[in-house]
Amino acid sequence: MLDLTANPRAAIGHNQPPGAIELAKPTIEELSRFLADHPVVSNEAEAREAKAILDRAVLALKGVEDERKAKVAPLNAELTAINGDYHRWHNANGKPGTWDTLLKELRIRLTRFAQAEEARRRAAAEAARKAAEEAERKAREAEAREREAAADAAQGVCDVDIAAAAQEADEAFAQFQRAGRAAARAERDAKVRIGGGFGKAATLRTAETLVIADVHAAIEDIGLTQDIADAVLKGARAYRRENGELPAGISATYEKRI
Repeated sequence: MLDLTANPRAAIGHNQPPGAIELAKPTIEELSRFLADHPVVSNEAEAREAKAILDRAVLALKGVEDERKAKVAPLNAELTAINGDYHRWHNANGKPGTWDTLLKELRIRLTRFAQAEEARRRAAAEAARKAAEEAERKAREAEAREREAAADAAQGVCDVDIAAAAQEADEAFAQFQRAGRAAARAERDAKVRIGGGFGKAATLRTAETLVIADVHAAIEDIGLTQDIADAVLKGARAYRRENGELPAGISATYEKRI
């Protein structure tokens, strides 16, 4: 019985020619062997051999890339068409679509309402807090007058109305308690929650936006990471295209190489 496991292409009906990857493997294996056998290219004969391998390897990798492009081109075209159909209306990761713009405007208007409403409620809460403080002051004063009336009565003063002083203190304290509860409610309700719909209530949330105040100080603290270096060099190339020269602080080095 014929064993086809060693060569999957020998399967019945599988008569496709080898692909670019399979065609490139012998050349890359030759390249790997040459590198292992020649840590250093030391003479012209080795250089000529290396040059021949270089040409074959470059050609092999070009074949791999060309085959890849041929296979993905129709897929990319289809993907571009699909994304174009959808991103015209909604695009979460790039230029917003028409419907994204409408949704953004709705969020802006809800945000403005919530900010204005929260400001109004904060002002009301502050007024309620001040009213509670004033009610507490009056209650403490009434309490002091009650104690004073009781002390005067104990010393035999006849025209002291202890009952009236006690009633005044009780009423002032009750008003203080009511004002305190009103202030607590106002503070609790200061945060705006917009209900309706079927999702969670919409509330104002703090969104962080980083702003570069001093780029030099930032880089000094962060250090010149590879990401920062890549971004700076990208900007330098764009600057050179615009101005014909590199920006200050950026220089170019040149070396000859194969």
